[in-house]
Amino acid sequence: MSDLTLQELAPGAMAALGGYCNCGLIANRGHALVIDSGICVAEATALYAAARQYQPQGEPTLFNTHHHGDHVFGNQVFANGSIIAQQGAREAMARTGEQTLALWKQDPDVSEMLSDVTMITLPSITFQESLTIFVGELEVQLLHLGAAHSSSDSVAWLPASRTLFAGDLLFNSSFPGMPPEGDSANWIRVLKRLEQLNPRHVVPGHGPIQPPEALRAQRTWIEELRTRVANEIAHWDRETSVAKMSAELQSLSPRAREDRLPTAIKSVYAELTGQLTNS
Repeated sequence: MSDLTLQELAPGAMAALGGYCNCGLIANRGHALVIDSGICVAEATALYAAARQYQPQGEPTLFNTHHHGDHVFGNQVFANGSIIAQQGAREAMARTGEQTLALWKQDPDVSEMLSDVTMITLPSITFQESLTIFVGELEVQLLHLGAAHSSSDSVAWLPASRTLFAGDLLFNSSFPGMPPEGDSANWIRVLKRLEQLNPRHVVPGHGPIQPPEALRAQRTWIEELRTRVANEIAHWDRETSVAKMSAELQSLSPRAREDRLPTAIKSVYAELTGQLTNS
């Protein structure tokens, strides 16, 4: 993340942009909290250096929004400080982290980037439903919202400035990643809950920062996806149905990463029918 950019959204609350995913930095009175460590040591090192500018003494704290590698493979840079995550996210990281890292290192698109990642560093502090911490005088609520994008998603919410770090619960300007481990029905409920917070600033896990209405836009898109899949079930044919709906959804709401649509459609089909995603 040599081109790391910090965008201040409210006093002490900054989006950290320029990496494989969006991260965050909260700083106040000599204390710093980093939100997600990025995909590799290079990204995490830039985040760590930025945090140390605000916390010259002691180690900054890290919060992982979920266990996916692009948000946690940089954790080793923060190993000397506290790393916080929801218990399920830590368990998923422990269960699948090494295997996922080895698999991703075989992917030519990210293998060079991952060459500096030598270990999976697990969170040292976990919580169940919520945890409130203070970064200096800034209150930060870490809220677990269940399976949605991943098997265990959490957000960081600053009530004073109404700033939300949404992790991969929000993708802006691209179709959301919807792996089989997620839960699209709960994702809709989660987005409604986040909308009810009435945030003023929202940092997505991927894509540019947009007005908070982006939460509603993604919710209505997932609702539309579920409706279309449900309507197709009676005459489902994997190849033709997936191709047909992919074209319809891209036409309805053009976004980047059209390649994610087949996986999203198959995942929702599996949810609605109770069948495997390759059915």
